[in-house]
Amino acid sequence: MKRLLGFTQSAFDPAARFRFIRLIPYLQSAGWEVTHRPNRPDRQWSSRLQPRLVRQLHYRAGRLLMRLNRYRDLSDAGEFDVVFTNRDLAGPGLILEKRLYRKNPRIVYDFDDSLFIGPNTAAVAWMCAHAAWVTPGNEYLAEFARRYTDRVTVIPTIIDTDAYEPRTNGDNGHVRIGWSGSDQSIRTTLFPRLPMLERLQADVPFELVVITNTRPTLPAANLRWSFVPWRAADEPALSHQFDIGIMPLEDDAIQRGKCGLKLLQYMAAGLPTVASPVGVNAVIIQPGVTGFAARTEPEWRDALVSLIRDAGQRARLGHAARQRCVQDYSIRRWLPELLAIFDRVGGTKP
Repeated sequence: MKRLLGFTQSAFDPAARFRFIRLIPYLQSAGWEVTHRPNRPDRQWSSRLQPRLVRQLHYRAGRLLMRLNRYRDLSDAGEFDVVFTNRDLAGPGLILEKRLYRKNPRIVYDFDDSLFIGPNTAAVAWMCAHAAWVTPGNEYLAEFARRYTDRVTVIPTIIDTDAYEPRTNGDNGHVRIGWSGSDQSIRTTLFPRLPMLERLQADVPFELVVITNTRPTLPAANLRWSFVPWRAADEPALSHQFDIGIMPLEDDAIQRGKCGLKLLQYMAAGLPTVASPVGVNAVIIQPGVTGFAARTEPEWRDALVSLIRDAGQRARLGHAARQRCVQDYSIRRWLPELLAIFDRVGGTKP
Protein backbone atom coordinates (compact mmCIF):
# COMPACT_ATOMS: atom_id res chain seq x y z
CA MET A 1 0.00 0.00 0.00
CA LYS A 2 1.20 3.50 -0.86
CA ARG A 3 2.04 5.68 2.12
CA LEU A 4 1.29 9.39 2.50
CA LEU A 5 2.56 11.64 5.30
CA GLY A 6 0.69 14.91 5.85
CA PHE A 7 1.95 17.93 7.79
CA THR A 8 -0.50 20.67 8.83
CA GLN A 9 -0.36 23.62 11.21
CA SER A 10 -3.03 22.16 13.47
CA ALA A 11 -5.84 19.65 13.49
CA PHE A 12 -8.54 22.32 13.24
CA ASP A 13 -7.47 25.37 11.19
CA PRO A 14 -9.39 25.82 7.91
CA ALA A 15 -6.41 25.08 5.64
CA ALA A 16 -5.72 21.83 7.48
CA ARG A 17 -9.35 20.72 7.58
CA PHE A 18 -10.42 21.55 4.05
CA ARG A 19 -7.19 20.89 2.18
CA PHE A 20 -6.12 17.69 3.91
CA ILE A 21 -7.96 16.27 6.92
CA ARG A 22 -11.38 15.91 5.29
CA LEU A 23 -9.75 14.17 2.33
CA ILE A 24 -8.16 11.43 4.44
CA PRO A 25 -11.09 8.94 4.26
CA TYR A 26 -11.28 9.39 0.49
CA LEU A 27 -7.51 8.95 0.10
CA GLN A 28 -7.66 5.79 2.20
CA SER A 29 -10.49 4.44 0.07
CA ALA A 30 -8.30 5.07 -2.97
CA GLY A 31 -5.55 2.85 -1.56
CA TRP A 32 -3.34 5.27 0.39
CA GLU A 33 -2.20 4.66 3.94
CA VAL A 34 -2.36 8.18 5.43
CA THR A 35 -0.44 9.47 8.45
CA HIS A 36 -1.38 12.94 9.70
CA ARG A 37 0.97 14.96 11.90
CA PRO A 38 -0.24 18.42 12.91
CA ASN A 39 1.93 20.78 14.93
CA ARG A 40 2.00 19.90 18.64
CA PRO A 41 1.23 22.36 20.24
CA ASP A 42 -0.70 23.80 17.32
CA ARG A 43 0.37 27.01 15.62
CA GLN A 44 -2.44 29.02 17.26
CA TRP A 45 -1.62 27.89 20.80
CA SER A 46 -0.98 30.63 23.34
CA SER A 47 -0.27 30.60 27.05
CA ARG A 48 -2.90 31.81 29.52
CA LEU A 49 -0.61 31.86 32.51
CA GLN A 50 -0.08 34.96 34.64
CA PRO A 51 1.87 37.16 35.16
CA ARG A 52 3.10 38.45 31.82
CA LEU A 53 6.71 37.27 32.15
CA VAL A 54 5.60 33.75 33.06
CA ARG A 55 3.20 33.76 30.11
CA GLN A 56 5.97 34.80 27.73
CA LEU A 57 8.32 32.10 29.00
CA HIS A 58 5.54 29.51 28.76
CA TYR A 59 4.80 30.57 25.18
CA ARG A 60 8.47 30.28 24.19
CA ALA A 61 8.66 26.86 25.78
CA GLY A 62 5.58 25.80 23.80
CA ARG A 63 7.12 27.02 20.55
CA LEU A 64 10.34 25.16 21.31
CA LEU A 65 8.39 21.98 22.04
CA MET A 66 6.54 22.39 18.74
CA ARG A 67 9.81 22.54 16.80
CA LEU A 68 11.27 19.59 18.70
CA ASN A 69 8.17 17.56 17.87
CA ARG A 70 8.58 18.50 14.22
CA TYR A 71 12.17 17.20 14.28
CA ARG A 72 10.79 13.89 15.57
CA ASP A 73 8.13 13.91 12.86
CA LEU A 74 10.84 14.15 10.20
CA SER A 75 12.81 11.19 11.49
CA ASP A 76 10.85 8.64 9.44
CA ALA A 77 9.74 10.89 6.56
CA GLY A 78 11.89 8.90 4.14
CA GLU A 79 9.69 5.83 4.63
CA PHE A 80 6.73 7.46 2.86
CA ASP A 81 5.95 7.57 -0.84
CA VAL A 82 4.70 11.17 -0.67
CA VAL A 83 4.93 13.96 1.90
CA PHE A 84 2.14 16.56 1.80
CA THR A 85 3.10 19.88 3.42
CA ASN A 86 0.36 22.43 4.00
CA ARG A 87 1.87 25.94 4.30
CA ASP A 88 4.98 25.43 6.48
CA LEU A 89 6.32 22.97 9.02
CA ALA A 90 6.82 25.09 12.14
CA GLY A 91 6.82 28.77 11.34
CA PRO A 92 9.31 31.07 9.58
CA GLY A 93 12.60 29.78 8.26
CA LEU A 94 13.68 26.78 6.22
CA ILE A 95 15.73 24.66 8.62
CA LEU A 96 13.02 22.02 8.97
CA GLU A 97 11.96 22.22 5.33
CA LYS A 98 15.53 21.60 4.15
CA ARG A 99 15.85 18.71 6.56
CA LEU A 100 12.65 17.23 5.16
CA TYR A 101 13.94 17.67 1.62
CA ARG A 102 17.07 15.70 2.48
CA LYS A 103 14.93 12.97 4.05
CA ASN A 104 12.39 12.78 1.24
CA PRO A 105 12.17 15.15 -1.75
CA ARG A 106 8.84 13.67 -2.87
CA ILE A 107 7.05 16.69 -1.42
CA VAL A 108 3.69 18.11 -2.46
CA TYR A 109 3.75 21.72 -1.26
CA ASP A 110 0.30 23.19 -0.71
CA PHE A 111 -0.65 26.74 0.18
CA ASP A 112 -3.91 28.68 0.08
CA ASP A 113 -2.94 32.19 1.15
CA SER A 114 -0.56 34.98 0.15
CA LEU A 115 2.24 33.54 2.27
CA PHE A 116 4.86 34.99 -0.06
CA ILE A 117 4.06 38.59 0.87
CA GLY A 118 6.37 39.90 3.57
CA PRO A 119 9.29 38.20 5.29
CA ASN A 120 8.40 34.69 4.07
CA THR A 121 8.94 35.39 0.36
CA ALA A 122 12.26 33.53 0.15
CA ALA A 123 10.97 30.53 2.11
CA VAL A 124 7.87 30.10 -0.07
CA ALA A 125 9.99 30.52 -3.20
CA TRP A 126 12.44 27.85 -2.00
CA MET A 127 9.62 25.41 -1.33
CA CYS A 128 8.08 26.04 -4.74
CA ALA A 129 11.45 25.49 -6.43
CA HIS A 130 12.31 22.27 -4.55
CA ALA A 131 8.96 20.51 -4.07
CA ALA A 132 8.15 17.67 -6.40
CA TRP A 133 4.78 19.34 -7.02
CA VAL A 134 3.04 22.54 -5.90
CA THR A 135 -0.72 22.82 -5.34
CA PRO A 136 -1.68 26.49 -4.80
CA GLY A 137 -5.31 27.23 -4.02
CA ASN A 138 -5.98 29.67 -6.86
CA GLU A 139 -4.47 31.20 -9.98
CA TYR A 140 -3.18 34.29 -8.17
CA LEU A 141 -1.05 32.08 -5.90
CA ALA A 142 -0.06 29.89 -8.84
CA GLU A 143 1.42 32.88 -10.65
CA PHE A 144 3.96 33.20 -7.85
CA ALA A 145 4.72 29.45 -7.80
CA ARG A 146 5.32 29.38 -11.57
CA ARG A 147 8.21 31.80 -11.20
CA TYR A 148 10.16 28.92 -9.68
CA THR A 149 8.72 25.71 -11.13
CA ASP A 150 6.45 24.38 -13.85
CA ARG A 151 5.27 21.55 -11.58
CA VAL A 152 2.13 23.42 -10.53
CA THR A 153 -1.52 22.40 -10.39
CA VAL A 154 -4.17 24.70 -8.96
CA ILE A 155 -6.28 22.79 -6.45
CA PRO A 156 -9.05 25.04 -5.12
CA THR A 157 -10.29 24.70 -1.58
CA ILE A 158 -12.79 21.91 -2.01
CA ILE A 159 -15.96 21.18 -0.08
CA ASP A 160 -17.46 17.91 1.07
CA THR A 161 -20.80 18.95 -0.39
CA ASP A 162 -22.44 15.67 0.64
CA ALA A 163 -21.99 16.71 4.28
CA TYR A 164 -23.81 20.04 3.91
CA GLU A 165 -27.55 20.40 4.45
CA PRO A 166 -28.89 22.39 1.48
CA ARG A 167 -31.57 24.91 2.29
CA THR A 168 -35.07 23.46 1.88
CA ASN A 169 -37.31 25.57 4.14
CA GLY A 170 -39.22 28.49 2.71
CA ASP A 171 -39.37 32.13 3.67
CA ASN A 172 -40.07 32.73 7.36
CA GLY A 173 -40.41 36.50 6.99
CA HIS A 174 -37.31 37.22 9.06
CA VAL A 175 -34.29 37.65 6.80
CA ARG A 176 -30.83 37.01 8.22
CA ILE A 177 -27.65 38.12 6.49
CA GLY A 178 -24.72 36.03 7.68
CA TRP A 179 -20.96 36.36 7.86
CA SER A 180 -18.75 33.49 8.99
CA GLY A 181 -15.01 33.68 9.57
CA SER A 182 -12.17 33.81 12.05
CA ASP A 183 -11.67 36.41 14.73
CA GLN A 184 -8.41 37.22 12.95
CA SER A 185 -10.04 38.19 9.65
CA ILE A 186 -13.17 39.97 10.85
CA ARG A 187 -11.49 43.36 11.28
CA THR A 188 -10.16 43.52 7.72
CA THR A 189 -13.19 42.00 5.98
CA LEU A 190 -16.48 42.56 7.79
CA PHE A 191 -15.72 45.68 9.85
CA PRO A 192 -15.23 48.00 6.82
CA ARG A 193 -18.75 47.06 5.60
CA LEU A 194 -20.54 47.59 8.94
CA PRO A 195 -21.40 51.29 8.33
CA MET A 196 -23.02 50.31 5.05
CA LEU A 197 -24.98 47.50 6.72
CA GLU A 198 -26.05 49.87 9.49
CA ARG A 199 -27.37 52.39 6.97
CA LEU A 200 -29.09 49.64 4.99
CA GLN A 201 -30.76 48.25 8.09
CA ALA A 202 -32.39 51.64 8.70
CA ASP A 203 -34.20 51.25 5.36
CA VAL A 204 -34.76 47.49 5.04
CA PRO A 205 -35.35 45.14 8.00
CA PHE A 206 -32.88 42.29 8.46
CA GLU A 207 -30.69 40.78 11.14
CA LEU A 208 -26.92 40.39 10.80
CA VAL A 209 -25.60 37.05 12.08
CA VAL A 210 -21.89 36.80 12.88
CA ILE A 211 -20.29 33.37 13.28
CA THR A 212 -16.75 33.43 14.64
CA ASN A 213 -14.51 32.03 17.37
CA THR A 214 -15.14 34.60 20.10
CA ARG A 215 -17.82 37.24 20.50
CA PRO A 216 -16.56 40.39 18.75
CA THR A 217 -17.20 44.01 19.68
CA LEU A 218 -18.66 45.51 16.52
CA PRO A 219 -17.99 49.22 15.90
CA ALA A 220 -21.61 49.86 14.91
CA ALA A 221 -23.74 51.02 17.83
CA ASN A 222 -27.15 50.86 16.11
CA LEU A 223 -26.71 47.64 14.14
CA ARG A 224 -29.06 44.79 15.04
CA TRP A 225 -26.99 41.63 15.08
CA SER A 226 -26.52 38.32 16.83
CA PHE A 227 -23.47 36.21 17.59
CA VAL A 228 -23.19 32.46 16.98
CA PRO A 229 -20.07 30.76 18.38
CA TRP A 230 -18.21 28.89 15.66
CA ARG A 231 -18.10 25.10 15.91
CA ALA A 232 -16.71 22.87 13.17
CA ALA A 233 -19.56 20.42 13.69
CA ASP A 234 -22.12 23.17 12.91
CA GLU A 235 -20.63 24.21 9.56
CA PRO A 236 -22.74 21.79 7.46
CA ALA A 237 -25.88 23.37 8.97
CA LEU A 238 -25.17 26.94 7.82
CA SER A 239 -28.51 26.93 6.02
CA HIS A 240 -30.22 26.98 9.44
CA GLN A 241 -28.25 30.01 10.63
CA PHE A 242 -29.02 32.58 7.94
CA ASP A 243 -30.64 33.26 4.58
CA ILE A 244 -27.96 35.22 2.66
CA GLY A 245 -24.20 34.76 2.93
CA ILE A 246 -21.77 37.64 2.47
CA MET A 247 -18.02 37.66 1.87
CA PRO A 248 -16.62 41.19 1.73
CA LEU A 249 -12.92 41.63 0.96
CA GLU A 250 -10.59 44.56 0.43
CA ASP A 251 -8.83 44.57 -2.93
CA ASP A 252 -5.23 44.27 -1.71
CA ALA A 253 -2.37 41.86 -2.28
CA ILE A 254 -3.15 39.81 0.84
CA GLN A 255 -6.86 39.33 0.28
CA ARG A 256 -6.46 38.58 -3.43
CA GLY A 257 -4.85 35.35 -2.28
CA LYS A 258 -7.95 34.15 -0.40
CA CYS A 259 -9.46 30.96 -1.75
CA GLY A 260 -13.14 31.70 -1.22
CA LEU A 261 -13.83 29.20 1.56
CA LYS A 262 -16.66 31.19 3.16
CA LEU A 263 -18.28 31.73 -0.22
CA LEU A 264 -18.09 28.04 -1.10
CA GLN A 265 -19.52 27.00 2.27
CA TYR A 266 -22.51 29.31 1.79
CA MET A 267 -23.03 27.87 -1.68
CA ALA A 268 -22.78 24.27 -0.47
CA ALA A 269 -25.54 25.12 2.03
CA GLY A 270 -27.76 26.35 -0.77
CA LEU A 271 -27.55 30.03 0.16
CA PRO A 272 -27.46 32.98 -2.24
CA THR A 273 -24.32 35.07 -1.82
CA VAL A 274 -23.06 38.62 -2.14
CA ALA A 275 -19.29 38.95 -2.26
CA SER A 276 -16.49 41.27 -3.28
CA PRO A 277 -15.17 40.19 -6.70
CA VAL A 278 -11.61 40.09 -5.39
CA GLY A 279 -9.23 37.30 -6.39
CA VAL A 280 -10.88 33.93 -6.90
CA ASN A 281 -14.25 35.27 -5.70
CA ALA A 282 -14.65 36.84 -9.14
CA VAL A 283 -14.34 33.36 -10.65
CA ILE A 284 -16.61 31.57 -8.17
CA ILE A 285 -19.49 34.05 -8.30
CA GLN A 286 -21.88 33.86 -11.25
CA PRO A 287 -23.64 37.23 -11.03
CA GLY A 288 -27.40 36.93 -11.19
CA VAL A 289 -27.14 33.12 -11.19
CA THR A 290 -25.62 32.06 -7.88
CA GLY A 291 -25.41 35.47 -6.21
CA PHE A 292 -24.07 38.95 -6.79
CA ALA A 293 -20.66 40.61 -7.01
CA ALA A 294 -20.43 43.97 -5.27
CA ARG A 295 -17.58 46.48 -4.95
CA THR A 296 -19.20 49.80 -4.13
CA GLU A 297 -21.76 50.64 -1.47
CA PRO A 298 -24.53 51.15 -4.05
CA GLU A 299 -23.76 47.70 -5.51
CA TRP A 300 -23.88 46.10 -2.05
CA ARG A 301 -27.13 47.87 -1.24
CA ASP A 302 -28.80 46.93 -4.53
CA ALA A 303 -27.79 43.27 -4.23
CA LEU A 304 -28.83 42.89 -0.61
CA VAL A 305 -32.12 44.78 -1.01
CA SER A 306 -33.02 42.61 -4.00
CA LEU A 307 -32.38 39.41 -2.05
CA ILE A 308 -34.01 40.62 1.18
CA ARG A 309 -37.23 41.56 -0.60
CA ASP A 310 -37.51 38.54 -2.90
CA ALA A 311 -37.72 35.11 -1.26
CA GLY A 312 -38.17 33.46 -4.65
CA GLN A 313 -34.94 34.94 -5.90
CA ARG A 314 -33.12 33.75 -2.77
CA ALA A 315 -34.38 30.23 -3.40
CA ARG A 316 -33.43 30.22 -7.10
CA LEU A 317 -29.95 31.62 -6.59
CA GLY A 318 -29.34 29.40 -3.57
CA HIS A 319 -30.23 26.28 -5.54
CA ALA A 320 -27.97 27.32 -8.41
CA ALA A 321 -25.18 28.09 -5.95
CA ARG A 322 -25.41 24.62 -4.48
CA GLN A 323 -25.29 23.03 -7.95
CA ARG A 324 -22.28 25.16 -8.89
CA CYS A 325 -20.41 24.08 -5.75
CA VAL A 326 -21.16 20.40 -6.31
CA GLN A 327 -20.11 20.55 -9.95
CA ASP A 328 -16.96 22.65 -9.69
CA TYR A 329 -15.70 22.73 -6.08
CA SER A 330 -16.60 19.40 -4.49
CA ILE A 331 -14.40 16.54 -3.36
CA ARG A 332 -15.87 14.30 -6.05
CA ARG A 333 -14.74 16.85 -8.69
CA TRP A 334 -11.15 17.34 -7.45
CA LEU A 335 -10.17 14.09 -5.74
CA PRO A 336 -9.11 12.45 -9.05
CA GLU A 337 -6.80 15.41 -9.77
CA LEU A 338 -5.19 15.17 -6.36
CA LEU A 339 -4.78 11.40 -6.59
CA ALA A 340 -3.10 11.80 -9.96
CA ILE A 341 -0.59 14.22 -8.42
CA PHE A 342 0.16 11.87 -5.51
CA ASP A 343 0.59 8.93 -7.89
CA ARG A 344 2.90 10.99 -10.10
CA VAL A 345 5.03 12.21 -7.21
CA GLY A 346 5.02 8.83 -5.47
CA GLY A 347 6.30 7.18 -8.60
CA THR A 348 9.38 9.41 -8.87
CA LYS A 349 12.81 8.40 -7.64
CA PRO A 350 14.16 10.39 -4.66
